Amino acid sequence: MGSSCVRWNGENFIMRSNSNIGLRDSSSSPVIYPSTKIPWYVWLLLVTKLFRCIGVFVAFDAVRSIHVVYFLLLVTLICSLVYGFVQRPLSSHKKLQQVVWINIARHAFVQTCLNLLWLYGLSQVGPLRAVVLSEHADTVVLAVWGAVLKGIGGPGKLRGSFWFVLGVLSLVLFDNDAGHTTEHPEGQQHHGIKHLLYYLLAWTGLSDHEGGIVVLLLTLCLQAYVNNGGRRLAVDVVGSRRLQALTAIASTLFLIPLALIVWLTQETPGPGILQFLPQAFVVALFVFVLHSYVDAACNQRLDVVRTARVGTLAMFCSALLVSAVWRPSAVHVQDDPEDGTKKQLEHAFSGGVVFSIIMLAAATLQLTSSKTSSGTNMLPLHTLPAGALQRSQSLFTLFTSNLKLILANRNSRTIFYFLCVNLCFTFVEFAYGMWTNSLGLISDGFHMLFDCSALVMGLVASIMATWKPTKTFPFGYGRIEVLSGFVNGLFLTVIGLMVLYEAVGRLYEPPEVHTERLLAVAVCGLIINVFGMVSFSHTHSFSHSHEGSHSHCRTGSQHSHHSNSHGHSHAVNANMQGVFLHIMADTLGSVAVIVSSLLIDWYGWLVADPICSLVLASLILASVLPLLKESASILILRIPVGSEENTRKCIDKILEIEHVESCKDPRFWHHAGDSLVATVTVQCRSEATEQRIIHSVTGILQEAGFSQVSVEVEMLASGAVATASPPSQWGLGTLVNTRRNPFPNSIRAV
Repeated sequence: MGSSCVRWNGENFIMRSNSNIGLRDSSSSPVIYPSTKIPWYVWLLLVTKLFRCIGVFVAFDAVRSIHVVYFLLLVTLICSLVYGFVQRPLSSHKKLQQVVWINIARHAFVQTCLNLLWLYGLSQVGPLRAVVLSEHADTVVLAVWGAVLKGIGGPGKLRGSFWFVLGVLSLVLFDNDAGHTTEHPEGQQHHGIKHLLYYLLAWTGLSDHEGGIVVLLLTLCLQAYVNNGGRRLAVDVVGSRRLQALTAIASTLFLIPLALIVWLTQETPGPGILQFLPQAFVVALFVFVLHSYVDAACNQRLDVVRTARVGTLAMFCSALLVSAVWRPSAVHVQDDPEDGTKKQLEHAFSGGVVFSIIMLAAATLQLTSSKTSSGTNMLPLHTLPAGALQRSQSLFTLFTSNLKLILANRNSRTIFYFLCVNLCFTFVEFAYGMWTNSLGLISDGFHMLFDCSALVMGLVASIMATWKPTKTFPFGYGRIEVLSGFVNGLFLTVIGLMVLYEAVGRLYEPPEVHTERLLAVAVCGLIINVFGMVSFSHTHSFSHSHEGSHSHCRTGSQHSHHSNSHGHSHAVNANMQGVFLHIMADTLGSVAVIVSSLLIDWYGWLVADPICSLVLASLILASVLPLLKESASILILRIPVGSEENTRKCIDKILEIEHVESCKDPRFWHHAGDSLVATVTVQCRSEATEQRIIHSVTGILQEAGFSQVSVEVEMLASGAVATASPPSQWGLGTLVNTRRNPFPNSIRAV
């Protein structure tokens, strides 16, 4: 048996020829097995990414002690020498036109500005966060841009873009590196670029960490745009390698006069530039030269998408590995040990970084996935699935369309308006609390933010309830509101139990309560919550419906019948009731705070705080239990509450219809809102009229209030007798029209 290795579509395969023993023609059939070994160029890409990550950490140590213009000049000078020696851009190619030289100079100037911004962002957020934010391929950045603004790529790309945005926001909101304010640049960082960015950050109110994230994110987007334009310019220059060499030379020429200006205007002399030559050599070799050559080689052997996926994930893993063992340079620690320790702690590892890496890695995998395109590749148009040629909605279009849906429905419109008022009050509390350094106001702001999450859940459920049924969800999305009400009820139960537990503990040892500013906050919260209770006073909504019924007949031929019902009913919306109970709990909480604050201020009764909390917890639990009971009964498909006697009468009436022998597995449940559903199978004698039976059964059920009715008729053969069967796990069994029914309790089991 012989074997050989072949390459196909960028992958290695082993082809073996197996002799088919026993066949007359003694033919051999080749079998292709995919190679399980990782190609050498993938290993080279992984090692290069590790070296590039080390270069980023080296650059971070350098720019903390030397002017960024000096360091970038050293790096670009070394890159120019390496590219000039290897590529020979000025002698080995054809002569360029003047317009092309102008475009090269413009490209080099923009690239120089982006490199300066990248070094500034690196100095503000640290090397780990700089790698997480800036080491993304142009394919990923353009995919996020197209999915968010233009809706290109379908739901998968939009989902990946959402994860990307969530990963960036986690660094802003959940990273412990964002605690310090913007500091005035001093020492070697006291220069024009730093001053300009410092005043911009001070004007916007962003900290150094947040400003660095904004700068790196802006640099990432602009770099993808510049690289896209550089590919077109490379055609005129005859090669991307020559363009890189010429860009490095032009960037060096731009930085020389800028470095001279910095040297002339510098107030305090800094350390010698030449002592940072080894760091500059490492950064130039690992971050720029080696990475560009290996990345281009992998793009040719694999493809751009796979290189982007493997390279980004390798950079994330390398950054985590290097950050675990890296120590700051001795030069910076000698300059200012206290400040060095502080900065080291600022850029330490945190949970926000972990969450950001997970989200950005998931976004990279989703945005570089080829599952959507591989299944329909090289197929004719008539074989594509439905909607494959349609463009998905952009984020702006999706927002505007959902906003129209929100404003078109009364329930969702009410939730949205109160959510806006609640968010405004929350941000006012946060701002005033940070201004006055009041922990009570900040804590109450977080409590209001938790209430806003309940409102958001109710709003989403209210929107989803309007969606039409699909093949995957044939019953529609009406149960989403019931599920939202049940979850809100669980949240309130947990809150009530926690308040009850804490209040019982404080009854024996009432703690000291500081009522400064507490009364004013409670009064403002009471006003907001009273407004919400008035807005949600219509939770028992009046509904107007036109519903239909559907039936089947199981004989040699089938017949169906549809009828319309016109009804008015009062139904409780579990979603709106859950939101209303949340607002009521906040209102009672504000009242309890006001009463306890007054009693403590006037009489010094510290025990008033736990007593009011006990009353509040009891009221919350007492009000939420009916919601939990009702929503749970709907979710487990219980017969509609209060309809037990009515359903028994319906079954009795159905069994009294002429020629009806039995009623098989009747089912009645509350779907959502005012929609009551009934399905029943009726067994009749052969002389019965199908349309008459269907019409009679449908009329009985609709008269009882069931808006969705499905009736199935089974015609018994001549001489056949319907036999009763007991209830089982699948239904109530067969109910026979006879007084000698051996299972008389089966009707009561409904």
